[in-house]
Amino acid sequence: MRRVRLSALTPLQRARRERILGTTREQLSELGYDGVNMRDLAAAAEVSPTTLYNLYENKDVLVLSALEDQLARMGRAAGLQPSAGLEYLLTISRAITRQIVETPPWADAIARLLFQAQPEDPITRTLLTDTLKDRQAALTVMQQAGEIDADADPASLSRSLMGAAWSTIMLWTKNVITLEALPAEYLRNQLYVLLAAATPKSRRRVTRELDQLDTGTLNENSR
Repeated sequence: MRRVRLSALTPLQRARRERILGTTREQLSELGYDGVNMRDLAAAAEVSPTTLYNLYENKDVLVLSALEDQLARMGRAAGLQPSAGLEYLLTISRAITRQIVETPPWADAIARLLFQAQPEDPITRTLLTDTLKDRQAALTVMQQAGEIDADADPASLSRSLMGAAWSTIMLWTKNVITLEALPAEYLRNQLYVLLAAATPKSRRRVTRELDQLDTGTLNENSR
């Protein structure tokens, strides 16, 4: 996939890019993956099909670009970096499930692409490889702060977090978990992974979050 640095784009090119990627997310949210085609998407984004294909080789490349842009926006909106440790992990978990609830067809399309992807595919790198590094960085910060056991392996814990995350999403795509139940189920599974390695310093916070989930007392900002 061709990659262009945003700083190299002119204002008009940047506006065109944002329009194309925004339209891609909108159409996927409304129509699902199978309902989107490049010609109709080009018309909705006010570019020619030739231009769209020159910029993005096919629909999968375009969807991946829209995903990467969304993840970048999500990170900026969260206002936190992995260096925030536990707070970052909780915030990003809530941001992910909020996005799924707001645009379930888009989330379903992304999950489908990942589940069908090969290990070397770009979407695998974006949603697994890069995300594992991100979670591992947050867990390493927690370990340095004495919030997870000194003998815990951040790399192994990050894999457990990702396994819990994607198994929860898979269960939703198969209608085992309802969309309404997804946010609490997702966060609960993340917290159980953290609880297993938590030290007394962080166990109280993790346990409090679990108690709030079980009693349904999460405040609006935590959903």
